[in-house]
Amino acid sequence: MKKYLFIILALGLMVPGCLTKPNSFSPYFSTEKNIQFLVEKGQAHWEKRVDPQEAEMARLFLSKAYNLDPNNGEVSALYSRACHFMGYYIEEDQTKSDSLFLEGMETAWDFILATDAYQEGFALTDGDSIARMIGGIENTPQEMIPILYWWVANYSRYLVTKSVMERLAQRDIIETALHRILAVNPSFFYHGANRIFGGIYARLPGVDLVHSENNFEKSISGSSDYLGTFVIRAQYLHTKNGDREQFIKDLQFVLNADPTLLPEVSPENLFEQEKARKLLGKESSLFE
Repeated sequence: MKKYLFIILALGLMVPGCLTKPNSFSPYFSTEKNIQFLVEKGQAHWEKRVDPQEAEMARLFLSKAYNLDPNNGEVSALYSRACHFMGYYIEEDQTKSDSLFLEGMETAWDFILATDAYQEGFALTDGDSIARMIGGIENTPQEMIPILYWWVANYSRYLVTKSVMERLAQRDIIETALHRILAVNPSFFYHGANRIFGGIYARLPGVDLVHSENNFEKSISGSSDYLGTFVIRAQYLHTKNGDREQFIKDLQFVLNADPTLLPEVSPENLFEQEKARKLLGKESSLFE
């Protein structure tokens, strides 16, 4: 009995000590440290994204950081970009790619939606919900262009495989975002807005292909070392107008290019070279 009493007393002495032990860090500080850790891990994996597993790990760490701090614009933009990278370059199943594009869209849009700039533009615009949404997008400031770009990049990529009617229904919103990027920061992501415009106009019915050609030319003249523009031009414009010679020329250019001329996007350029190789393999079927 004395033995059991001693154990109970000992436990009684130990428990209060555990319960009253002060925390070394405040909850806020611990959360901040955790977010910083997740962001740094995400960025470290992102730098090695040429390896598909590293790209997926980047997306996972960035998603956790975003969930803890959805008001961090840099994290939102990089997380949305990582979703686009996975959906466009890595995932081969279209349904899974679409899920990644939607994830990237929602991440960026949730951030945009919560900003004062969007809310102001939305509130000051007359009309229906679509008109007011366009008003919000048109009010996007310089610092939010990366988030707007990755929202529209994911959105337009998601729409590529959808029906003509669905693409036409979203045209005004997509074009508004792209025009805003061109107005505020036209060279962002290697003249990406012109590149997206080029792909859209090559695929929309009733649009003169000169609009696609002009946008691709602007993107290439501004950022000729970004290989993705040549691949998209070959895939959509040259196949649309039946220009087999230019199709081969663009893709051969990509295959013979140095993908490291833009070190910050050399992984993207390497994947574009693989896309070019696959497209050339389909040449006969594309130009029957």
